[in-house]
Amino acid sequence: MKRILFLCPDNSVLSPMAHALARLYVDEGTLTYSAGLRGAERFEHRLLPMLGELGLAPRLPAPQSLAEHADLGFDCCVLLGPAELRAPGLNVDVHWVLPDPAGLDDAAYRHLRDRLAERVRTLMNLFETELD
Repeated sequence: MKRILFLCPDNSVLSPMAHALARLYVDEGTLTYSAGLRGAERFEHRLLPMLGELGLAPRLPAPQSLAEHADLGFDCCVLLGPAELRAPGLNVDVHWVLPDPAGLDDAAYRHLRDRLAERVRTLMNLFETELD
């Protein structure tokens, strides 16, 4: 079983969005997870409606911190967030520098979501090819 972790500052929007999008492209032999360096109390209020626009109605667990996944080993870790974001003690395979969508208007939020969808699709295709 292959495991992919999407990690952002607080698991309120970027990593759960990437996690939901990744489920479109992975096979049954791959598990995806999302976490934050710290856990938010709730998802950013536009996350689920913006995913719904793509026909996604993901069942996402409540925002989680990285500590809640400490016992799992990951084949790939994707860090999402500002350039200065670091994940001490964690081997990060990919760092996608992205703005915090919470501060964006709806059009910019959709643009970020769509760019992220393309990155996730490309990564999942590479991941499935490389580890098969």
